[in-house]
Amino acid sequence: MYQSLVFVTGSTGFIGSQVVAATLRAGYRVRLSIRKPEQEAALKARYAELSDKIEICIIPDLSRPGAFDDALVGVDYVFHIASPMPGKGTDIKRDYVDPAVQATTSILQAALTFKQVKKVVIVSSILALAPLNAIITNSVDVKENTGQVIPVDLSMDFPEGFVGEVLKYSASKILAHQATRDFLAANSPHYSVITLHPVFVLGDSMIQQTASELDSINGLFWKSLFTEKPQLSSTWVHVRDVADAHVKVLETDVKSGTEFILSRPATSWEEVASFVKSKYPALGCQLQPPFESGWTVETTGAEQNLGIKWRSEWEIVEDVVNQQLALQAKASSL
Repeated sequence: MYQSLVFVTGSTGFIGSQVVAATLRAGYRVRLSIRKPEQEAALKARYAELSDKIEICIIPDLSRPGAFDDALVGVDYVFHIASPMPGKGTDIKRDYVDPAVQATTSILQAALTFKQVKKVVIVSSILALAPLNAIITNSVDVKENTGQVIPVDLSMDFPEGFVGEVLKYSASKILAHQATRDFLAANSPHYSVITLHPVFVLGDSMIQQTASELDSINGLFWKSLFTEKPQLSSTWVHVRDVADAHVKVLETDVKSGTEFILSRPATSWEEVASFVKSKYPALGCQLQPPFESGWTVETTGAEQNLGIKWRSEWEIVEDVVNQQLALQAKASSL
């Protein structure tokens, strides 16, 4: 029996690892791109029971010309997840924009040569649909499929530190998403292109091995519990819902060019603070209401078209907190 083959970039990351797991569970074969040969053993071990359905290809630089010429042979579907993350460099063009834009356009261009490719699913971000300063103002109403062109001035003065890194990351997501739109406008690919825009992705991690490795949005959430005011918006999605959305896109007839925002309805930090203090009294949560309102996003597209039923905010909170507490307990017992 033929099993469709899915090529995945970014499989070693927080989102990518869960996407691979969901794809394998759904019965697909996967071909995973890695940058270094030494990453292969850990990947195979992570999915040991299904390792016979895993192929590995080494692509040190996703943005170089011809990077995907061999990787797409025999591939039916593509999940492009890899992207430079905040903290990966200081130069906005070299470290953020160019790798994000070039990798996206390179994989879209390469897929034109392989007539068996049916769909290319690109993971972008809610930040690609919002003004560049949205991460600072923390107040924006975002909708999908508007076609809005968001201006980005790469010559602007970016702040130092984490805020500047996130702004550079946001710029790269905006420009990479626009590059996808420009590609579709200039070409008539035989395959469909669907873009997923997750909001702040939280949940249990398949790649975190120690408590000290906590980072990204999970890290911001955890830090928020020990400050009076949260460090991120209350618009969340469980990482497993993001993974499930990938599989649902493969199994659903979706018009090429469609964008899906992946987000459960916004929660309330007041309710989260109350829940954490009640369920984990020993944790010492320091959140103190009132809290400012955050992002408003469209959540119905994926619900109506992909049939997604979002995991609750309480499952998200429990999965992050329980994993961190378990890792802390493991470390203290050594």
